[in-house]
Amino acid sequence: MLDIDYLEDEAFESVEEVVSQFIVKIGDQKINIRITKDAHGHFQFVNSHYYQGSKQADSYIAYVTNFPSEKIAIMNAKLQIVGSYDPTDKNGVWIENNSFN
Repeated sequence: MLDIDYLEDEAFESVEEVVSQFIVKIGDQKINIRITKDAHGHFQFVNSHYYQGSKQADSYIAYVTNFPSEKIAIMNAKLQIVGSYDPTDKNGVWIENNSFN
């Protein structure tokens, strides 16, 4: 794997390396999980969808962004997906994350 330092350039605001990507299925919904690592060695995750139950005011979105390991980032991505998921809630919906690109 290349060292991302090779991409350092003042024109780039940030550089992240895609470390892993997963596709999980929960109910009928497929969700992409992307784990990245920044130039400082911190890991981040982003999920393609958020769950919003019918009794929730909003979707659960984790705001912690830097993790010390890929494993902890994956665990937090999973928590964001299943933390508020209720398979018995017939009015719950999956909301697409427009920031997942």
